[in-house]
Formats: sequence, C-alpha cells, structure tokens
Amino acid sequence: MSARSTAFAFAVLAIALTLTQDVFPARDWYHSWQYTTIVAIAIGVMFVHAFRSWRGKAGANGKRVALALAGAIAIAIAGLLSGLIGPDTVTVVGTPGTVTPVAELGAAAFFAAADPQTIPRGDATVTLRRRGAGPLEIGPRPVPIGLSVAFTQSRPAAYVVVRNDRGDRLTITQPNSPSFLSPVILFRQSQEIHDRTFPLDTVAVPGAQRVIRILYFSQADLAAFRRDPDAPAPTGPGAVLSATDDAGGQRGITMAQSGTEVTIGGLHVTVTLGTYPVLQVAAAPQPYVLAGGLVLFLGALAWWLTGSRSGAAAAESVPA
Repeated sequence: MSARSTAFAFAVLAIALTLTQDVFPARDWYHSWQYTTIVAIAIGVMFVHAFRSWRGKAGANGKRVALALAGAIAIAIAGLLSGLIGPDTVTVVGTPGTVTPVAELGAAAFFAAADPQTIPRGDATVTLRRRGAGPLEIGPRPVPIGLSVAFTQSRPAAYVVVRNDRGDRLTITQPNSPSFLSPVILFRQSQEIHDRTFPLDTVAVPGAQRVIRILYFSQADLAAFRRDPDAPAPTGPGAVLSATDDAGGQRGITMAQSGTEVTIGGLHVTVTLGTYPVLQVAAAPQPYVLAGGLVLFLGALAWWLTGSRSGAAAAESVPA
C-alpha cells in the first residue's frame, strides 16, 4: 500500500470514529486511551503525508491531496478533543409534569405529564427550552446542542393506582424519591436476584399505613420463568408486589400483570407498566467543524480525482 493510500485509509477511519460520537453518543470508549491513541496515530499519519504533498514531494496534484487531508485532520482533532476533555455523560431523570434545569446545556427540560395510557405506549416527550431560542423536542435521535448532543432513553416506569374496599382512590407517596406525590414510579432502585438485576421502586400509602415494593419484570423475563405448560405465555411486562405495614410486618406478596388490579395487604392495586424517557447529555464534536471538514475533504478529494483523470487522459493522447 502506498503512503497516499495509507493516509487516506487513516482519514476514512478517523472520520468514521469521530462521526460515531454524534450517531452513537454516550459510549465510555470515546474517553478511553485506546480511542485516543487510534485517532492520534491517524492524525500523525495524515499530517506527515499532507505536509509532504503540500511541498510537492508526493506526486502530482499534491496540494489537492493536502487540502483533502486537512479536512480529515480537522474532523479528527474535533473528535480527539471531545474524547479527551469532553464531560462524561449526564443523565437527567425528571418527574412527569415537572421542569428540571440542565446546567450542562444552559436549559430547562420539560418532562411531559403521563397517565395510564401514556406509560404503556412509551410516547412521553422531553422538551428543552433555552433563553433566546424556541422549544426543542428531544427524542431518541441525538440532537446537537453546542458541544454536546442531547437524546432520550426509555426506562421502565409504572403508573400506580391504589383503592380501598369501597373503591375510593387513596393518595400514594414516594418517600425516597424526588417524585414524592407522583403516581408514576421510575424505578430508580434495583434488586439483585441471583446473577441478575431488576428494576425496583417503593410507594407508601399513608392512609392505610402500608408500604408497597414493586419489582419490575419485562416480558422476556417472565417468559424465562418456570410456569405451568398449559399457562398462556406472557403478553407484556409484569411486577411482583410485596406489602408491609409501617412497622415492617409482612402483609402479602403477589404477582401483577400490567393494568390488572390485584388485592394485597387489604388494598386494591393497579400497576400499569411501560416506559418513560430520561434525558441524556453527552459530549460530541462541534458539528460546524464536522460539516466544514467533510466539505473540504470530499471537495478536495473530488478535485484531486478529477485532476488525476485529466492528467491520465492527456498522457494517453500523446503519440508514442
């Protein structure tokens, strides 16, 4: 492989590695020494060949090759700096229907309200508002904001309704969570069972002096459990509910399917399971540098290829 081919191979590699930070953000590998070493080597190889090409020591149309490599070097440096000095990924968990400041973006995140229909659909939204800019709805696809990208990630959630024997709805609280009076639990805790970890959360029912622990299982988790061969396969997520009184005395344990009322500890509990988004903010290369570098790389590359073909055609037209 020639020196020019090697330089362009490293250029493509560096561009691809840098663009992945925007397409697949929040990977720890971008901050690792392995990632930094690969990109740094690519920059070194490209710089040496670009310098030689600019000075006319690497064949015809060398300045065009140097310009193309300069675009790739700019992209690679942006990726290197993002990996080296960019902040770690920040996860913002917001209570449905509330506003949470996001200092990393100089913005406020509006987490949409949720109900028993929203949670199973998993279509709740997060909207960012910044001074001097319009609202920006954030979804699973990364959105560049300054030197970061913002995106949402769906996490297990549940809408909990508790009633007494008369059918009256009782107030529930989340004593160990910022979502104190919200009926939506976001499973901020976890429970290890054997070699696996499952989402866990707790609600209290002050009027009935009960505490209910809710352990979340996905449809795949339920399907892996032992069950009667004649029993129908699970069609959605489920939960294990355990109830205690205020003194810690056990008041019952039961399995609950999503949206189905169960009776436990003298209460009628309906847990509607699904997902709710959290906001994630990750370091990413400056998009203007990426765009400018790509334009320079592709434009100069096309210019060089055009010149090379023109030169080859001219050489063929010269009589022997």
